[in-house]
Amino acid sequence: RKRNVYVTPESGRNGHTNGHQYPEKKVISNKKLKNFDLFEKVETDFTVRTEKGGLVALSAWIIIAILSLNEIWSHVSLNGSSKEHVLVDTSLGVDRRMDVNINITFPQLSCSDLHVDIMDVAGDSHINLDAEEDHKLVKHRLRLDGTRMSKNSKGEIVEANKAAKEEKKKEIIKDEELPDDYCGPCYGSAAEGQCCQTCDDVIAAYDKRNWDSRQIVMHAEQCIREGKDKKPIKRMTKGEGCHLEGTIKLNKVAGNFHIAMGEAHDIQGHHIHQFLPEDAINFNSSHVIHELSFGKQYPGMVENGLDGVSKFVSDETGGTGVFQYFVKVVPTTFTDADGNVVETNRYSVTERYRPLMTELDDEHFELGKSPDAAGAKAGGETKGSHSHGHHMHQNAVLPGVFFIYEIYPFAVEVTQVSVPFSHLLIRLMAVIGGTLTISGWIDAYMYSREKQRY
Repeated sequence: RKRNVYVTPESGRNGHTNGHQYPEKKVISNKKLKNFDLFEKVETDFTVRTEKGGLVALSAWIIIAILSLNEIWSHVSLNGSSKEHVLVDTSLGVDRRMDVNINITFPQLSCSDLHVDIMDVAGDSHINLDAEEDHKLVKHRLRLDGTRMSKNSKGEIVEANKAAKEEKKKEIIKDEELPDDYCGPCYGSAAEGQCCQTCDDVIAAYDKRNWDSRQIVMHAEQCIREGKDKKPIKRMTKGEGCHLEGTIKLNKVAGNFHIAMGEAHDIQGHHIHQFLPEDAINFNSSHVIHELSFGKQYPGMVENGLDGVSKFVSDETGGTGVFQYFVKVVPTTFTDADGNVVETNRYSVTERYRPLMTELDDEHFELGKSPDAAGAKAGGETKGSHSHGHHMHQNAVLPGVFFIYEIYPFAVEVTQVSVPFSHLLIRLMAVIGGTLTISGWIDAYMYSREKQRY
């Protein structure tokens, strides 16, 4: 048995000092600590290696590699993915608004004939929109080949709120009370100090100077008060296109926004478009929707249903017509892995097209006109009906592009999934440990069977 002795540097090889002897100290035994050892060791001389054991071990390492790669791939795929939850939306109403991003090209429609209007079930109506009310739309004039009319895009931008501003100014003039000593301006057509009290006075002053009074009638305050400022209905402008882009704000209630023929007016609560019926065929409703989104985009968001949609009209499709897009808007809240929240909307869409002109043969034409011909289909031929000629019939449609939207009462919460790296380590250790344990059991079972055989 060996003794454990503390030796100082001055000690000799025999453990004694130069003339001084130190007492021996016993080292505490580690037998109790060894009792906690779960990993029993076997001397190399007592181990046995078999071919079947090598085959089991090789199979185990292959399985570990496959399962580990699968776990890593699952971890990477799961990070950044999202889960969705549906709940009742309580944010609907006129006090809540949503942004609509518009980017549409009308290749054969002049910007002067392009009017954007909004209506909703709450009674809100916006004619030609107004930038002062957070609507930000611009129109760029295009050539028929799709290029802008000027490289300086600033100079070619047409105000989208011009008509709305003019209407507001006219309303202010109509509501204004005139003082007793009122002296109406003659707009430079009369001598200084001369008054033009009525619209007729303004026209007479212009006629006296041989000036054209057609334009001043539209802007003179006297004519506006008397209601004589109504300009003649404009005919369609040909040979140009228009690119419309920007953002409008809508109440979170059902409604529609549209680009349709003629300038719109609200008359006694009715939304009316004024245009010449014979000029309707010249309103080309062909369009390309580059983008139409109801709010911001978020990572992984499904592509908007109308992005990239192109529609073109021709003589075969009635010359022109009305395109109707029925949009179902789903309020959506997205929360990323860092807790940042984006409130937006997704949508689904269906569409419908109604042509302005349809072709009818003589038989259908006379059936529609003659009361005696009502039973011709069921009871036989009617005198005077023909089956060879064709007639073009103009349908009662307003040419344009309409977006009719509804808000779903349910909202979707989208949450981005973030899995900690520690989860991956735990799963990898479980894969490795579990596979080695099971393969050890299989190897032990095979070895015991082999020993019993011999």
